[in-house]
Order: sequence, then structure tokens, then C-alpha cells
Amino acid sequence: MGDEAIDPEAAYEALSVGARLALLRNPEGIMPPQFIGQVMTVCGNSCVAAISGKADSVPQIALLQGPLSDYLSHCRCALDTWWNSLTPPLRAGIRCREALPETLPLQLPDHSPWADVSTPCSPLLVRDYLELQATGGELM
Repeated sequence: MGDEAIDPEAAYEALSVGARLALLRNPEGIMPPQFIGQVMTVCGNSCVAAISGKADSVPQIALLQGPLSDYLSHCRCALDTWWNSLTPPLRAGIRCREALPETLPLQLPDHSPWADVSTPCSPLLVRDYLELQATGGELM
């Protein structure tokens, strides 16, 4: 995709599962080093704010910035609000994968604050969020 303007949803979907989950887990924090090069390849160098490393190499420590960071932060906020509105038994069911049917991401707009979200989350991002919740992945 390079450094041209990116479609954040397409960029997110082009990343590996590990990179997607790591960025969704903490979209405004320090990226795990193993995904920095991949993010730069998919999203362009301008999507990564280097904290350490040489100017002409892949940074060792970096933050996500730009459209993908904004998109993930926006979606995380909406999903966290939705998650916190669920009853404890429903959250427990999702965590145990009892209430995690394939159609659940498609049902979310009826049960979440999408009216306040200008960029609805992609079904893949919603599935990733639910995967983090189901596996107990730490969500920052």
C-alpha cells in the first residue's frame, strides 16, 4: 500500500492475525517489535512513529499513528462501550464461546452505539475484538 492515503479497514484486514490482535489490543501504545516492519509495509512509513532505531531501518520501538490508529481507537471505544453494556452472564457466555455464533458480528449494529460511530467497525475487526475477549487477551 505504501505511503499514499490508506483505507484503514483494508489496511487492518491486510495484516496478519497476530498484528491485528496486537494493534487492536492497544492501538495507541507501543507496537510489538515483530509487527513494526509488517505495519510499515502494509500502511507505509508515515503510519509508524519511530521511538528508537536508525533512520533508514525498521524501528525497534514504535507507535502506530495516522488513519489506522485513529480507526482502531475509534472502533475500540465503540466496542468497549458495547462490551461494558452487556450483562455479566452474556459476557461470560461470549468468553466461553457459548454466545459467539458466526452471525454475532452482523448482529452488533442493533445492540451497540453505532449511531454515534462515523466509521463502523469491519466484521473482521469485531471478530478479532470478540476473540480477544474470549481468549482473555489483555485489552488496554
